[in-house]
Amino acid sequence: MYRKSRGFVVNLNGAGMQKSFVILSLGTAVIFVLAGILFASQAGRGLSSQQVGKMTVAMSSGVLLHTMSYEIPYFEAVQKNEENIDVSSLAFRLITSINPKDPRSFLGNELPGFSLFDTEVLVSGKELALSELPFESSPPPEALKKEGDTEKAAPAQAETEKPMEQEVLSTNGKKVFFIYNTHNRESWVHAVPEARAKNNPDLAMDSETNITLVSKRLSQSLEKNGIGSSVGTTDFTGRLINRGAAYALSYAESLKAVKAVMAQNRDLNYFIDIHRDSLRRKSTTVTLDGKSYAQIHFVIGMRNKNWEKNQQFALKVHNAVEKKYPGLSKGIFGKKGGNGEYNQSVSPNAILIEVGGVDNTIEECYRTADVLAEAIAEVYWEAEKVDAKTKPKRS
Repeated sequence: MYRKSRGFVVNLNGAGMQKSFVILSLGTAVIFVLAGILFASQAGRGLSSQQVGKMTVAMSSGVLLHTMSYEIPYFEAVQKNEENIDVSSLAFRLITSINPKDPRSFLGNELPGFSLFDTEVLVSGKELALSELPFESSPPPEALKKEGDTEKAAPAQAETEKPMEQEVLSTNGKKVFFIYNTHNRESWVHAVPEARAKNNPDLAMDSETNITLVSKRLSQSLEKNGIGSSVGTTDFTGRLINRGAAYALSYAESLKAVKAVMAQNRDLNYFIDIHRDSLRRKSTTVTLDGKSYAQIHFVIGMRNKNWEKNQQFALKVHNAVEKKYPGLSKGIFGKKGGNGEYNQSVSPNAILIEVGGVDNTIEECYRTADVLAEAIAEVYWEAEKVDAKTKPKRS
């Protein structure tokens, strides 16, 4: 008895099938050509962590969870509650670096000076609107003129501190932190008569009542946590005014001071440049346990080739702040525009911190400086413990 063999014949003579075959062939060829061009242009370069970071930032949490669920079943259940995945939008962003929801991605490479607003969100606790992103603005000429006799608001008195129970850890007199202010005359609307009268935050500049007060408070709080620190007192803005130099040269001026103190004190390893933001009160203030605080955020200069190390230090401080005071830190932002380096190449532990904005009070900034000092101390002493364990023991 013989089995009947069954089969079927596919007719490739149809016009529709021929057309589909041609389109499929051309599409495959185009993909291979584009892939070849892409890899040829990147020959000799590895995929950097910066590029990987940009790709993951472009992905929503839903996409990441969906991707991870292929290997970790737990995420399959979690990602069901996330938003729908827009694969076409994701692919468009990865290929073109254009985000349809962010107009800066259309304009950033075409308009001169627009790079000043090219801020990358490296770490954020919440989704931020464009109006909430930090930006660096130069004060108008009238704010930088040589000052005459004007009425000045007296600095607010520091709040009474509760005595610490016991100071166990100490740097034993060594100054390991250097705190300075590149834009040292940045002040507040409530402290500058001209700014109050015109309600113009760009005029909030003063030679006495300014952001240097916050640096001094931060240094005092670090000392109470056993960490030796010093505060730079150079009036960089005043120097530029006297020379008739552009305000944009502020970082070049402050870099000289940083290098000078590094040469004088080899124990210095941490450098913090304190600023205040130009945003208004609603974007720079948070209320915690019935008290108002000036919010902070960290700025990382991405023109520094080792910027990721600086980001790691900033991330540790950010996490330490958020652990105890959720919402106080707005996150970590990377910038290539403007100066784009912010003196951070001098050390992997060099960061720029914006404390509050033009409408915050000195009391709010002081509260934040105390919290910031606690977080920095926690990170510092943890790093010291790790270093002590890794150092070889003497026989």
